[in-house]
Amino acid sequence: MPAPLWEPTAAQVARTRLHAFATFAREHAAYPGRIEPGRVDYDALYRWSVAHPERFWPAVWRFCDVTADARDDGSAWDEVLVGGDRMAPPHPMAGPRWFTGARLNFAENLLRFRDDRQAIVSRDERGRLRSLTYAQLAAEVARAQRALAAEGVGVGDRVAGFMPNVAETVVAMLATASLGAIWSSCSPDFGVPGVLDRFGQIEPTVLICADGYRYAGKSIDSLARVRQVAVEIESIRRVVVVPMLRDDPDLSALPIAITWGDWLDAAGDGPDAPAFVRLPFDHPLYIMYSSGTTGLPKCMVHGAGGTLLQHLKEHVLHTDLGRDDRIFYFTTCGWMMWNWLVSALATGATVVLYDGSALSPHTGALWDLADEEGVTVFGTSARYLALIEKEGLEPARTHNLHALRMILSTGSPLAPPGYDYVYEHVKRDLCLSSISGGTDIISCFALGNPAGPVWRGELQVRGLGMKVEVFGPDGTPVEGEPGELVCTAPFPSMPVRFWNDPDGALYRGAYFAWWPGVWRHGD
Repeated sequence: MPAPLWEPTAAQVARTRLHAFATFAREHAAYPGRIEPGRVDYDALYRWSVAHPERFWPAVWRFCDVTADARDDGSAWDEVLVGGDRMAPPHPMAGPRWFTGARLNFAENLLRFRDDRQAIVSRDERGRLRSLTYAQLAAEVARAQRALAAEGVGVGDRVAGFMPNVAETVVAMLATASLGAIWSSCSPDFGVPGVLDRFGQIEPTVLICADGYRYAGKSIDSLARVRQVAVEIESIRRVVVVPMLRDDPDLSALPIAITWGDWLDAAGDGPDAPAFVRLPFDHPLYIMYSSGTTGLPKCMVHGAGGTLLQHLKEHVLHTDLGRDDRIFYFTTCGWMMWNWLVSALATGATVVLYDGSALSPHTGALWDLADEEGVTVFGTSARYLALIEKEGLEPARTHNLHALRMILSTGSPLAPPGYDYVYEHVKRDLCLSSISGGTDIISCFALGNPAGPVWRGELQVRGLGMKVEVFGPDGTPVEGEPGELVCTAPFPSMPVRFWNDPDGALYRGAYFAWWPGVWRHGD
């Protein structure tokens, strides 16, 4: 039998948060598995997590220390799961509901730290743009919160971001979420029709944008497209422009526009920390979009609690993130991996943002970033790894990568030669995890396992709490042959609904039209 490409030592396993969680679950959540020093029986932990969601998910909540309203008896919710047998309801709002009675705020959980450790490092093709500590990030969010409130933004209102992947985008999202409003974003390379097809459906009140962005050494102006969008979407009352190409962009053609700095200044002084509106667990947080290849993009509404809890599980247990980590993912604001990346703030790690081409100013640019910023978790796509292999790039020879301990790859499954390339030409001593999920669940079905081996051409594990199977054409489980990726039990990050889908027909048709009570993901 071939050996694994990588396997952690017993000492490494003992230090993982996954090992600590298994111990915690045995002590506090009736997990019956045996706990051994330096070993995690992942299969046993997984089986327990899907068989007993009413124990597993509260254990994640408590282990990850979710901030929420507490009652006199110390509880934070009424019931963990209501309607667990209604995977495919007649309407999403009549389907499974998690942590009923709980009240929390997503932004509050991401801003739990207020110290001088770096929260965000923002870079582009030219190098570092800015860095914010956790204390500075909270203060910046407080200013943006006051500015949004001055525009009348409140619970349930939509704020849209037509933004590059920079620190201001994260600040705007957190300020939006702090008020209980809903954030939705797409990247600035979208044309006007693509933006209108998305934002036009959700009728945002405020549009946050940049005057332009840089890609592959070129400066690309965005203001002409922004003007068209603001004219077409009548709900937009204010356009806030972040200067990226020029210090003083000309906004004379758009009377409702103001620059980011002037907008924050106009809101006046106030506390250095934002206030937070705590709302029900399934209160809308994000609106994400399908590709729109067969008509208008579907608008998927994701809840604050489900997104938070799922991302905490994936960051803490499957990625082993902590305060000393520096996580990077190559993404834009139009891909759910941006939302996933930003949630790492809840762990106290440093989030490294990058905007621009992965190959500019040269093919090794992202590995320069990894070295210079001390990246510990490097996120990319299988396509990128195949491309740099074709280009003959050898980061193991040209870069130090001393801090790097994990590479995450998604977008498509990583082919077996991709595994060979990473371990031969990038770094031997790291965990390479090909992960798989999607915008529909704003998270993953298959994930990494920092306490387990990496096998050539294989995704490491099914995510804890995710009852993932593969169905054949007749709707029965199959092994060792191609089939449809399905999930046969509810999970917290299912969309709470689709926007403009009053009878739930779009929601049911997207996932449950093939087999009753089974989520068919479309992979």
